[in-house]
Amino acid sequence: MAKKSASFLGANTPKGFVSFFDELYNPYDDTDAYIIKGGPGTGKSTFMKRIADEFEKRDFYTERVYCSSDPSSLDALIVPQRSFSICDGTAPHVMEPRFPGVSENIINLGQFWDEKKLRKNSGEIKRLFFENSLCHRRSSRYLAAAGQVDAQSRILTEKYIKHDKIDSFCSRFIHRELRGDKNSTPGEKKRRFISAITPKGNLILADTVRSLCPRVIGIDDRQGVVSSLITSRIGEGAVKNGLDVIYCHCPVKPEESEHLLIPERGLAIIRVNGAAGEIASDRVVHTGRFMHEGFKENRLLLRFNEKIKQELINESIACLKKAKSVHDELEALYIDAMNFDSLNAYCDEFIGKLFT
Repeated sequence: MAKKSASFLGANTPKGFVSFFDELYNPYDDTDAYIIKGGPGTGKSTFMKRIADEFEKRDFYTERVYCSSDPSSLDALIVPQRSFSICDGTAPHVMEPRFPGVSENIINLGQFWDEKKLRKNSGEIKRLFFENSLCHRRSSRYLAAAGQVDAQSRILTEKYIKHDKIDSFCSRFIHRELRGDKNSTPGEKKRRFISAITPKGNLILADTVRSLCPRVIGIDDRQGVVSSLITSRIGEGAVKNGLDVIYCHCPVKPEESEHLLIPERGLAIIRVNGAAGEIASDRVVHTGRFMHEGFKENRLLLRFNEKIKQELINESIACLKKAKSVHDELEALYIDAMNFDSLNAYCDEFIGKLFT
C-alpha cells in the first residue's frame, strides 16, 4: 500500500469555491479531529506539515490535502489508521466543530500573535484582504464563463452518445475486473479533486494516482461527458461489489467525476484529453466507439469552444496568481507579528502528546 497520497478537498470552479471538507471525518464516529484557526502567515500549513512528517516517519499512511489557491500549502492532513485529521478551518473552507471537545478540538494560533503589531497595520491588512477577495471574484467570473462554454460543448455532445454501448462496456468491465462476494457489504465512496485550477496552472496530482493505482486506464474524452458516465457507472458497480472508491471530481464541472480510483484493485480510470502534464495511461479507450457518426459534424465548433474555454481558464489563473501575490503581502504582515518560538514549542508539545 502507498505510504502517502495527496489531494485537494476544495477547488476553484465555475460555481465558485467548491468544498469537500465534510469528507475529512464523521463527527458521529470516534475521531481525533482538530480545526486550526488563525490568519495568513500564522503557521497553519507548517504546523500540519510537521505533524505529517512525524506520522510518516512512523510508517503511518497519510493523505496530505493541498490548497488550490496555494498548492505549496497544506489545507488538511488525514491519518486514517488513527482516525486523525487536522485542517485549516478558515475561509473559504470554514470549519466549525459539531461536537466541541468530543469529536473535534480547536487550535487557536491567534494566541501567538502580537495584536498591537497587527493593529498598527490594520488599514493595510484590511486593504489587502479586500484586494485578495476581489482577485478571487474576478477569477470566479472567468471560470463561470468557461463553464458556460463547456456546457455548450456538452449539449453538442450528449445527443450523439450511444448509451447502450456505454452500458455494455461498463457491465463487461465490472464483471471482468471488479467481481466480489455476492454477500459483501457495499464499499465506501469518497470525493476528492485530483486536479485543480491554481495559481500554478491546471495542476494534476499524477503521483497520487500512480501510488494508489499502479494500473491506469485512460478514457480519451475532450468534452468529459462520456468519461463522466463511465466513471460513475463503474464506480457504482465497484461499490456494490464491496470495493471502496474515490470519485475525483472535475474542477470545471464539479458535480461530475472525471477520474475514478479503486485502490483495493490498484486500478484507476481517468479522463485524458491531450493536456500537458496529464496522467500517463497503460491503456486508452477512445470515446469514438460510443458516439453516433453525426458527432463528427461538430468537431470544428467543439475545437473552437475548447480554445475559448482554455483562454478563459488562463485569465482565471492570472487572477489567482495576483491573489497569491496579495496573499503573500498579507502573510508578511502576520509573520512579522508572530512569536514563532512559542508556536514551535507548542507544536513540539502537541506532537509529543500524539505519540504518548
